[in-house]
Formats: sequence, structure tokens, C-alpha cells
Amino acid sequence: MQHIKIEHKHVTDPKEIACIFNNYFTFKNIKGNKDETESRQKNTTFKNYYFNLNGVQHVPSLVFKTFLTKEISTIIKSIKSKNSRGYDKISTKILKISSNYIVSPVTYICNKIISSGIFPDRLKFSIVKPVYKKGDKRNCTNYRPISLLTSFSKVFEKAIYGRLTEHLVNNKLLAENQYGFRKGLTTENAIFKLINEIYNSLNNKMRIGSVFCDLQKAFDTVNHEILLNKLQYYGIKGKAKTLLESYLQNRYQRVEIFSQYSNSKTLSDWTKITQGHHRDLF
Repeated sequence: MQHIKIEHKHVTDPKEIACIFNNYFTFKNIKGNKDETESRQKNTTFKNYYFNLNGVQHVPSLVFKTFLTKEISTIIKSIKSKNSRGYDKISTKILKISSNYIVSPVTYICNKIISSGIFPDRLKFSIVKPVYKKGDKRNCTNYRPISLLTSFSKVFEKAIYGRLTEHLVNNKLLAENQYGFRKGLTTENAIFKLINEIYNSLNNKMRIGSVFCDLQKAFDTVNHEILLNKLQYYGIKGKAKTLLESYLQNRYQRVEIFSQYSNSKTLSDWTKITQGHHRDLF
């Protein structure tokens, strides 16, 4: 992009463009109307829904099992080998090459994370690169963010994800029709089920209706506070819940464009920043 148009003004300075994108990509700019959200929560809260679920209150608590060196080694090998890198300049390609030499200390750190319930702050920094989607290239709304995290954070995330998934699957907490982000279940499975039900309905001379919803920036607009409060109903409490809280809090990003960087900004609107301002953490 050569320039960005914002409020009828054409911006050409790379650093200023990077700052504009960073403001756009941060959570507080896309969280929606706060007053409307609070009003809706007062009338119908997620707790009303969970209190009416049978058996959810009896889900056993998740206790993170200690990670073995072999397990962490398998996780490192499973990560795609890329030259892209986060702020620490360590690519996944380098990580995999040096796996045999670092797997023991990485395993120790991973076990320290789950035992303490604290996700390291230095693994919460990301560099974001805007990628053009469609439409006017001068409009930042037509770009999606590609976030470059540190290679080590990917290892810890995959390790914790494995434990969480195991807990959800073993306790049958996921809906049968949940196809996305599950092993062995793809969009093809969802399409097959939909088509099969349509054909069955037609054969039985039944009426067919469907509703399709496409939520823009769905993951970015998830309310972290509600999400974390829900976890206890799935048996994710104590150190496990504290760890996920730590993972979501105090996350920072900066945008890179033409080798120019924006200032660092926090992604979450409920994270408290020291003295009420953003610090340059890089």
C-alpha cells in the first residue's frame, strides 16, 4: 500500500500508516457498543443458561498433568517449519533444528507454567502484518491481520491446548455438531451432514429452512470476561483457569509496514495498563 485514506485524509508516512492499522486491529476498536452489551448482560446472563444445564456442575476439575520431554519434542516436530519470526527473531525452522538441545529446558518451563498458573509476559508480544483481502486498498478495513508470535509461545500454546482438548473430549463437553477446530472433523463432514438431512427431508416431503450466520471478526469480539467465567462450569478452575486468565491478559502488539513499526498497544479492553498509558515494550 502506498497510502491510506482515513477521515478524508491521505496518509503516506509508513510509521503513521502502521499506527493507524494498529489502532484498527486492537480489540477495543472492534468490541462493539459497550452500553448495549452491558444492558443485554443484565437481562440475560450466561449464568442463567449454565445453571439450567444438566450435569455440567458435576464435571470433574481439570488438573494439568506434567509434560514429558518426549511429549514436548513431538509438539516441536509438529510445528510447521517457517522462516517467519516474532520479535525475538527465532523462527520455527531454527527452533526445530535445535530441538534436541533445547527440549529439556523447554519442557521444564512448560511444566513451570502449568504449576504456577502464569503465562510468561515476554511470550505475549506479537508483530502484526496487514494482508490485503479485497476492495479499496486505501481502506484499512479491507486488510486482515497476520500475527507473528514467538516460536516458543507456539510450543506452550499447543501443549496447553492438548490438555484442554483432552479434558473436553473425555468429559463429552463439546456439541456433536461442533466441526470446526476438532481432530477428524472437517467442513466436509459438516457439508455432508447438511446435505444428507436435506435429502432425507425432501424424501419425507418435509419443509426445509436454514439460517446461515457469518460473524465478522468473531474471535476478536469474544468477551474475555464472560469466556473466563464460563470455564468453571466445564471443570476448568483453580490453576487451570488462572493460567488462561494470565494468557489473555497484558497482550501487546505492534504493526510492521515497510520495516516501520507502530507503537505497542494492548489488545484487550479490560487489561489495566500501568499509569493509564501504553508502554513501548519492544
